[in-house]
Amino acid sequence: MSTEYWRAKIWGLLHDPVLKALHNNSGRGGNSFYEQLEAMKPWIEINKIPEESAGKVLKNILLADYIASASDRAAIGSVTATINYAPGKNPDKGLEITHLLSGATQEFKIREHQTLITSSRKDYLAEKEQQLLQLIPKELQTADITDNIAQIKKLYWWLWRCLPPATCDLFNDSSLMLMPAETRLPDASIWSHVSMTSALAGALAGYDLTLEEVKQWPRNKPVSHPYLAVFSFSPVQELIKASRKMRDFWAGSWLLHYLSAKVCWKLANQYGPDTLLYPSLYQQPLIDHWLLQTYPEYQQWVNAPTAESLLTAGFPNVLVLVLPKAKVKAAMQTAQQTLMAEWQHISKLVLEELQNERYWMKNLDADHSTWEGWLQSQWQFYWTALPIGKEGEEFKISAAENKDQELQEWCDVQNKTYNLDQPVTGEGIKLFKDQELKLLREAYKKRWERQQRGFSANVGSWWGYIFDATRASLAAVKNARNWEIPTAFGPRSTISGIGPVVNPGKDWTTEGDTKRLWSRQAGLFDGTEQLNATETLKRGLPKIIGELLGVTDLQVSYPDLTSGVAGYLKVNQGQSEHENNFNQACQAIISRFTDTKTMLQDMRGKWGIPWRDKQNTPKQYHPRLLNSGWLVEELEDGKEFRIEYTQAWNQIISQYYPQNNPSSWYVLAAGDGDGMSEWLKGAKMKAYKEYIPSGLEVNLDNFPQFLKLKKRMGPSTHNALSRALLDFSNQLVPYLTECRYAGKLIYGGGDDVLAYTNLWEWDEWLWDIRQCFQGGKDPKDEFSNDGDYWQYKGNSQQLVDRPLFTMGSAATISFGIIIAHHSVPLAIALESLWEAEKKAKKHHSPEGAKKDAVQVRVLYGNGNTLKSTAKFEVFHQWQILMSGEEDSALFEQAASLWSQHPAPNSEAILPWTQVFCDRRDQFQNNQTAKAEFQQRLAAFLNLLFTTTQITHLNDEVENWLKLAAFVKRNRHIKIGGGR
Repeated sequence: MSTEYWRAKIWGLLHDPVLKALHNNSGRGGNSFYEQLEAMKPWIEINKIPEESAGKVLKNILLADYIASASDRAAIGSVTATINYAPGKNPDKGLEITHLLSGATQEFKIREHQTLITSSRKDYLAEKEQQLLQLIPKELQTADITDNIAQIKKLYWWLWRCLPPATCDLFNDSSLMLMPAETRLPDASIWSHVSMTSALAGALAGYDLTLEEVKQWPRNKPVSHPYLAVFSFSPVQELIKASRKMRDFWAGSWLLHYLSAKVCWKLANQYGPDTLLYPSLYQQPLIDHWLLQTYPEYQQWVNAPTAESLLTAGFPNVLVLVLPKAKVKAAMQTAQQTLMAEWQHISKLVLEELQNERYWMKNLDADHSTWEGWLQSQWQFYWTALPIGKEGEEFKISAAENKDQELQEWCDVQNKTYNLDQPVTGEGIKLFKDQELKLLREAYKKRWERQQRGFSANVGSWWGYIFDATRASLAAVKNARNWEIPTAFGPRSTISGIGPVVNPGKDWTTEGDTKRLWSRQAGLFDGTEQLNATETLKRGLPKIIGELLGVTDLQVSYPDLTSGVAGYLKVNQGQSEHENNFNQACQAIISRFTDTKTMLQDMRGKWGIPWRDKQNTPKQYHPRLLNSGWLVEELEDGKEFRIEYTQAWNQIISQYYPQNNPSSWYVLAAGDGDGMSEWLKGAKMKAYKEYIPSGLEVNLDNFPQFLKLKKRMGPSTHNALSRALLDFSNQLVPYLTECRYAGKLIYGGGDDVLAYTNLWEWDEWLWDIRQCFQGGKDPKDEFSNDGDYWQYKGNSQQLVDRPLFTMGSAATISFGIIIAHHSVPLAIALESLWEAEKKAKKHHSPEGAKKDAVQVRVLYGNGNTLKSTAKFEVFHQWQILMSGEEDSALFEQAASLWSQHPAPNSEAILPWTQVFCDRRDQFQNNQTAKAEFQQRLAAFLNLLFTTTQITHLNDEVENWLKLAAFVKRNRHIKIGGGR
């Protein structure tokens, strides 16, 4: 590591004015305040800065700006026409900014707009930049920083993480996070652009660059070449899907998240957080947590993450980085070593907790084959990397018409490098298109005539294809793996059948020996299960997580299979009799089984549902009391008196809940954005004309034809997408799941959602999430959705005060939903959950429209399953169908009649619904209700008809009607007279 590497990155962050979007032509082309930084003095004093120096390495570093910008803006970057904030002809106007995927527009206008337009703009904005400079901590502006790598890196972290919020604070306006980097193509923020430029600048500078090389580059020494690298890891034993208990489910999700975050933190400290293109590390709770532990003085600009955010998983197991070629292999080794070291650290903490605090297997050695031996073989690693631009070729080439032969040959080389020369896969996408090439040449000619300077094409234009080729390369590496699961001597895990049961004995320990050892529960085990080391580590994780994160009194709370009762109480919170009946039922059970009172002490206030746990009212009871299985499992003599206890419990429950028990069903949801790989390589982008502001006037003959081309996904747009996805996963999804509804977000990362919800709210939550993902209208009207961004209309402690990114109207998401009876083991429910999500993604309409669907499965206690699959628009119509006061029997009758006499075609739907409704007794005295229900039923059936394959149509109609009956019937909780 060298100081020059970090100086190059600082230049990347400050090569544009921070407030560039607010400038007009008089100030837009300058730099920010990097020349005034003491850390940059070694370059400034020898007049070596990328914009002005002819030095070889500095010219290479300068390419970072060209690659990061021209690749996103394509030929638009070559035109001389401009778009200004508050233009002279219309000073009340701000900027028109566009959604980076859908192209939807909204106006960007700062709160200090009036002050800006009534002042000397250049002087006003220059003063603001100076005020930002003054905010840099004083110790980072002393003369001795020039050779202090630790301090320069600390300064870099401030500029990357603290400068954006400091800018917002200076203007008292959080919307400055949306300031576009390019007003002529305003779809990505200045923050994303400079972060990407910084990453490329570091890769182009080289990790070991010296000041002597900056002064004079050695003859014949090649300059650093940037690479796009992908690192991935996966467990040998599935940590999430094979979970048996909700605490294991949560622990598995969080473990993967934590290990990934730890790897990212290590790489960020070594190479800079901007190098992580995916996931974006900006405002990531764990990264902010460790940053504040390292630099506590940054708390003025970085809010300490909440406990809920620290305990919600969100990091993926695939990392994408921009690195210097020379450091790719070292970085991948660092990633692997970091994960293994942290995994070992967690195992050490868990074993110490078990042995020292819980007196469990005190004679088990940490290096025993069933403990460390198994844990050390748990992980598989994969990585690959490809060059950004063909090595040995120039990064850019002139667009001059007299250089056409050289340009074409250069393009052919780049196209071949990323497999775009193939007749099938490459045809139609290889660069450059004629329309773009013509515009480049015309713009070059015009610029040369006016400014005596031309324009170049560069390798960044291939960014989407570089990324896609890298993903394909990683897939090939994974497919070539030859890993085998280690041999387990002696008894295997009783819950997975994988890996040896943890025990202190020698190989070939008998089942009788391990059974005796595992009879001790230690407050974590049930006395019958026998776990391998991975499963034991997951079980012990909640006990050591506070120590792991360095947070005292960190309360870990996760839902169990009965926590859906919170949803029942929430939807009925206006009727106190439901809460009272629940409390009285729980007290009756405690009075009959007095040992439960002691057992519940650690659970009070820990339903695992934030909506419930955050309430200030006393919570003496837990919904587990409504579950007889828990009672029998936890009571010391429960197994011995299982029948007697179950009968006594049933008698009590039937007095308070004579029909349905609100704890009988649990609901899980798994969703994933559709075709994200297609978005990332630009295949789903719209034409350029959808992303440019309406006021852009370009006097070039070829410009209209160029605007018809599909926009590419360049590196800055890619970076903006990664950063913006955090709004959806870290802001909007947690709010909808845990504040608006009584659910728990298990994993929210990028476009992935894994959540625990409940029987009473799952459908409304699901539709809200889908609307949020697309930036559609908020069903509860708490958010506006201008420009496909959601912005909270009031004041919220959970949400930042600015428009929040959604994937936009052109994006879709598919979901699997499981409604499982409490007797269905969690492992079976999880297996079915991912199958449901896969089936939803495979759904396609008769016209071929794929995905954008949901499959709902009801897993009954007797082993039967009800499966209902449909497009999301049909699902919403099903919600509307269910919105009336009709009894569940009506839907059962409709399903029964359809199974016997289905409508033969769509034209017969209306007569079918008329006949059905005419024959229902419940409508005989209420014609209005009949007409309304018939209308809803006909609308639902018509939409299902047009979006469902004919071979599945009758089954889907019947199943959705059965699902409606099931939901209606089981949501009805009758309060008994037990009290």
